[in-house]
Amino acid sequence: MCRCASLPTVPTRTRIVLLQHPHERRHPFGTARLLALSLPNAELHVAYGGLSGLPLVAAPVPADAAVLFPSQDAVDLASLPPAERPHTLVVIDGTWAHAKRLHRVNPWLHGLRHVRLHPDTPSRYRIRREPRADYVSTLEAVVLALSALEPDNTAVARLLLAFDAMVDQQIAHVASVRRQGRSKRPRQRQVRMLSPLLGDPRLVVAYAETSLPGGDADAERELVQWAAVRLADGATFDAVLRPHGPGPGAAHLAHMGLSAADLAAGEPPAAARARFQAFAGAGAPVAAWTETSLTWGAPLLGDAPRTVLKTAYCNVHHGRAGLIEQVVAREGLAAAPVACRGRAAGRLGNAVAVARWLAARRAALHASPPSDDDGRWRSAPRPDPMPR
Repeated sequence: MCRCASLPTVPTRTRIVLLQHPHERRHPFGTARLLALSLPNAELHVAYGGLSGLPLVAAPVPADAAVLFPSQDAVDLASLPPAERPHTLVVIDGTWAHAKRLHRVNPWLHGLRHVRLHPDTPSRYRIRREPRADYVSTLEAVVLALSALEPDNTAVARLLLAFDAMVDQQIAHVASVRRQGRSKRPRQRQVRMLSPLLGDPRLVVAYAETSLPGGDADAERELVQWAAVRLADGATFDAVLRPHGPGPGAAHLAHMGLSAADLAAGEPPAAARARFQAFAGAGAPVAAWTETSLTWGAPLLGDAPRTVLKTAYCNVHHGRAGLIEQVVAREGLAAAPVACRGRAAGRLGNAVAVARWLAARRAALHASPPSDDDGRWRSAPRPDPMPR
């Protein structure tokens, strides 16, 4: 609905600088465009995010300009004597959340004096909801401000007439449209798959501990411990790796449940790699609760097939998993006993419990038709409700 032909032209002595959030730019009921088209002495600046992603814009305004924004130091615009009234008024356009952000990320606004309004009637903006009874639209705020700055300018009231007409037309249009009940189609979920690796009898479940060498936040994380369990027989692998440089501090060692003696007696990565590959066996798949553990353990894994338990669990439940401890509690599982050092025993025990639960779930899906070789769940065809 175009309202350009019905908009008034309202000359003002006060220059209005509209600073608009980019999300408001294409809103069909926005009032900043009405002001920009109706006020010859108004200009509209859209604060695009640019490369930084921040809605920044530096509008050229004089030093005596005022910002219409209810900050703590803002003074009532109507209380200013004529000699102190601004000749340029900066008005922020957007939702209140957008307006606060525009004000925060544009430091050039902070150096200008701030003024505020005290509306004595609720907003007439019946097609958009204001968060508080004393909040008004951008157009209404500019009309109130101009009424205080230019009390002799009777043409300002014509802006409200155009505003009311736009609101009335939108409400009438909504009332004239034939509305039908909405019917929501069942969501067609993408086929979810449990990896065939979960059904491999050679599956090994692993857990990794890492640290920042010397506690340096800028250093690259280093693998400290790699523990694993073969699901077939419950055999355990445990390796503490000797650090290349400064090892983790005492607090981090205590957090991992390891000691300085464990670290001092650690083995070189090459030796741990050879020992783990002999433990797992050629071609045996490796699973871990998170992709991160598999990434950290990559130096020991070689080209072993890998799968992530957390992803498989999310696929089963079509939602988020949360922490592995939450999953174990949610499914009523018991952590498997693992004979390895430190907190890795508990973490790996939980991962083994979840891996066994997923393997059983995959086996049940294969045992119950309809299913296929890759473990994907397929719904049976529904009978046609209408004869053809």
